[in-house]
Amino acid sequence: MMSKDFTHSIVILILTTVVVASFSLLVWVVPSIVRGDDIAKGSLAMPLTPLELAGRDIYISEGCHVCHTQMVRPLEPEVKRNGRPNKEADDIYEFPNLWGSKRTGPDLTNLGRKYSDQWHVIHLIDPRKVVPTSIMPAYPWLFEQTLSGDDISDKMETLRILGVPYTDQEIGDARLQVRGKTKGEALIRYLQSLGKDTSQEVSQ
Repeated sequence: MMSKDFTHSIVILILTTVVVASFSLLVWVVPSIVRGDDIAKGSLAMPLTPLELAGRDIYISEGCHVCHTQMVRPLEPEVKRNGRPNKEADDIYEFPNLWGSKRTGPDLTNLGRKYSDQWHVIHLIDPRKVVPTSIMPAYPWLFEQTLSGDDISDKMETLRILGVPYTDQEIGDARLQVRGKTKGEALIRYLQSLGKDTSQEVSQ
């Protein structure tokens, strides 16, 4: 039988958890819902193409998000090193977001304006050919495995429900855009998309 002190402690723990969760909901979630339309109006974000979306899935499945962040904080050293800092409206089509919290490798927020497709091919097959001090593993098999594209339309349908403005035609044509492409090609298309939607703002 539990003692009164133990029971009292459990009740306090539960109540504290409820209060903290409620406060978090009030501070973080509700404002985003209320201000959703205003945030979207000021956003430069563009929906990913079917191939970029497939590449994002590979980015996640290969664990790239574990070692790379996509979050440039508005601090001078960060901006000098990684480029334009993130804004609230940048991630309106990100489900889930890939901000990350650990930088074993560099931040990739603005990667799309830095290197050529060929550079990425070499880097994925043998990272040390282009960055001698790199500790990133090689991913040569990504250029040996092809995508069927069978599930890409369903993913886009789901994202449309979440607010990503895909059209019926874009969803209908998606499978053909992905089918037969290698995983490496898809991943590179995703990497090259990072920061492209905000490049106009940076150049102004």
